[in-house]
Amino acid sequence: MLDFLELEETVGRAWHRLIGKTGSWPQYPDHAVQLVDIRQRLAICFRGFGGDIAVQIAPARARTSTHRLGLRQRMALGEEKLAQPLRDEATLMLPPEIALFPDRQLNYDLYVWLVGYMAVMPMDADALPEDALRRDLAALQIAEQTVERACRAFPGLKPRYKRLCAAILAERPKRPLHRLEQQVEARILSLLKQGADLPDDALPTIFPHRGPAGYLPALPVPLWPGLMKREEVAPRTGEDEPVRNSQSEGAETGRQIAQRERQDPRHADRSPFILNRFEKILAMAEMVSVDRPSDDSDEQNAKSADELDDLTLGERKGRPAARFRFDLDLPPEAVDRSLLTAELTYPEWDYRKGAYLPDHCAVLAAPVQEKEKPLELDAAAQSLVRRVRRQFEILRPGREVLRAQLDGTDLDLDAVVRSRCDLAAGGQGSDRVHLMSRPQANDLAVTLLVDVSLSTDAWVDNRRVLDVEKEALLVLANGIAACGDRCSILTFTSRRRSWVRVETVKDFDESFGPTVEHRIAALKPGFYTRMGAAMRHATAKLAEQPNRKKLLLLLTDGKPNDVDHYEGRFALEDSRRAAGEARAKGVNVFAVTVDREASAYLPALFGRGGYALVANLAKLPVALPAIYRMLAG
Repeated sequence: MLDFLELEETVGRAWHRLIGKTGSWPQYPDHAVQLVDIRQRLAICFRGFGGDIAVQIAPARARTSTHRLGLRQRMALGEEKLAQPLRDEATLMLPPEIALFPDRQLNYDLYVWLVGYMAVMPMDADALPEDALRRDLAALQIAEQTVERACRAFPGLKPRYKRLCAAILAERPKRPLHRLEQQVEARILSLLKQGADLPDDALPTIFPHRGPAGYLPALPVPLWPGLMKREEVAPRTGEDEPVRNSQSEGAETGRQIAQRERQDPRHADRSPFILNRFEKILAMAEMVSVDRPSDDSDEQNAKSADELDDLTLGERKGRPAARFRFDLDLPPEAVDRSLLTAELTYPEWDYRKGAYLPDHCAVLAAPVQEKEKPLELDAAAQSLVRRVRRQFEILRPGREVLRAQLDGTDLDLDAVVRSRCDLAAGGQGSDRVHLMSRPQANDLAVTLLVDVSLSTDAWVDNRRVLDVEKEALLVLANGIAACGDRCSILTFTSRRRSWVRVETVKDFDESFGPTVEHRIAALKPGFYTRMGAAMRHATAKLAEQPNRKKLLLLLTDGKPNDVDHYEGRFALEDSRRAAGEARAKGVNVFAVTVDREASAYLPALFGRGGYALVANLAKLPVALPAIYRMLAG
């Protein structure tokens, strides 16, 4: 009752009521739709609309929009961040949440429309002009053409787009704008009315060649995603050493796409009260490499870094005190197309050119150094090994009986009766009246290809990923030895295309024993995951085997990537191509992963039935033998 006597609280509440909710678009949290809940459904829709299977869906981060703000917005924020949908060659960046309409179905329909729109977006469009006015007009022209193309290609989307346009018209804020900005806004409203089949009495406008000083871009329309052009950067030449585990793992930021970019200073209001001296100090701080051990930030700074529009990246030596995990969507590194000269070289698929890069990757093949003691399994793991051996012994081929043979150890009674009946009927008898038994041939060759990249040094559920992989390998190797299948075990890691190391834990003609156990125990985390080159090498070794059936079983914990251009869609397309090459050579390819987010990209690599996801890392030693029995059977 006496709250009004608390002056600070009273003024604070009044100020919050005045400018607390100053976003340009209204929000209806009770009707929100989350991207994480429908991402798989949207991915299926995108493929159905004709989108490339290797394109991934990721949440768009909020970027600073330079449109004109209202008075209350300038008082409260000074700027506004919008999670505007964007698309590039490799990723669909969709808002992490849509709560734009007071109808949950409309919010869901907006996601579906965005996916259909992005499926037909022209990816070869010219870059937008530098001038803000010309850029707005060019973007509106592209949006109009793309909407027409989407509605023509997918007639079922047209009623949905009509409802969305009507809803956007009702929710789009009416703001005081400069004359030219108001004319651009009228053009936007005209396109929305056209989409909603509403009458439009606006007259055509002739726009100047360039925008005048002080012109600010229009408020983006959520219905029309933008195209993000990527310019390749020059390949780095320095050696890259991955950062090993630090004492503090730090915080993990949300999986958002961050673009390293520079805001055009012409689009930002420059306050006359900013002193030039401070600007010079900030510029010097960026240019000079100031690297002190005491400058390591704590976990709280991960949230601050996630707020940045412009994230400056640098390289440093040594181990940091804390680490933060980001999904950075940086410009792709240019592909170095020079040929490599090495004992083992393999091509790489460049999806952008639609051609192979010959002799592009050098594979260094070597045996694992067996310097470690065998793994010490606990009682549960030892019991699992015994159980798996018993299960796999059932798969050991027995003896097959051949009937109607010229010679054998016993008579084939059916053949004898048939021969006597033929003679009694005046025909000719047969001498093939014996049974012969012989051991069944084991006609399967399998290669276990194990990812030992740096990410296997991570800890999940209080267990290191690589340690669990070792235990699973040991259990499966015991089972394969019990059933008698021909098996090899390879590990792989990489550091650029010139250093793809594939080590042999067990060769095909080598029996399983203490030596192999020592090698499994000696596995250590490496660097990166150049999956395509490793799969091509394993396929080449499998193709040399005389067996009729061949299986390549890949065990990994994440996406293919390397420190150079081999990341994102390039890496996915090359790995998918390598899997297709293996199948064309008669090698069945199957992947087992412990990455809980693998369902977003593994179907693109190996197909719906070509992979298994083991979400619980501790169950990998049990799941891997079961998967093998299913494939071998």
